[in-house]
Amino acid sequence: MNIRRKSVKSIFVMTLALTFLGTSIVSAGGPKALIKYPIPDHGMLELSVPTSWRGDIHKPQENLPSTIIFSPKKGKDFQVLITVLWDQKGEPGFNNQENVRTLVEKDSKKILPKAIETKIVLKEIRGVNNTGYFFSLTDKAPKPGEFRYMTRGGMTVGNLLLNVTILHRTKESNSVKDALSMLREARQSTK
Repeated sequence: MNIRRKSVKSIFVMTLALTFLGTSIVSAGGPKALIKYPIPDHGMLELSVPTSWRGDIHKPQENLPSTIIFSPKKGKDFQVLITVLWDQKGEPGFNNQENVRTLVEKDSKKILPKAIETKIVLKEIRGVNNTGYFFSLTDKAPKPGEFRYMTRGGMTVGNLLLNVTILHRTKESNSVKDALSMLREARQSTK
C-alpha cells in the first residue's frame, strides 16, 4: 500500500509539472489583442498584436498608403513597419506568390551592398491564408542609435500586399518571431 501511495504521488507530481510546463509554453509569446485597421475601400486588416507593443498609423499624404508602426511600450529595442498596399492599376496577379517573391528579391538586391552578408537567403513564410517571403541582413555600419539588424519582406493578406520591415538591435530578437507570428495570423475582413 505504501508503494501504491508513492506511485500515485509521483504521477500527481509529474502531471502537475507537465501542466506548468505546458502553460509556460503557451504563454511564452505573451498576450495578444486583435486590432482592426481600416484600409480605404478594402475593409479591415486584422492583426493579433502583442499587448506589450504600441501601434501608430502614419499616413504621409492623401494618395499614398498608410504605414502601421509598432514599437515596444517601453524601450527602443525594435520597430515593425507595415505598409499596406493594394492594386491600383488593375494588374493581374498583383499580390500572387510569384509577384511577391520577385518584389522581395528586387528589394533585397538594393539593400545587400550595405550589409555584412554577401548573399540573400530568402525564406518563405506561410500562414493560414497568407504567403510571404522574408530575408534578414546586418547593417555594415549603423550610425549611433540606428538598428543593426533588419528583417524585410512581403506578405499577401486577402487582396492586400503587406510590405514589412522589422528593425531590431539583437540578432535573435523575439520581436521578429512575434512580428512574423502576427503576419501569419493576419486577416482581411469586410467590416
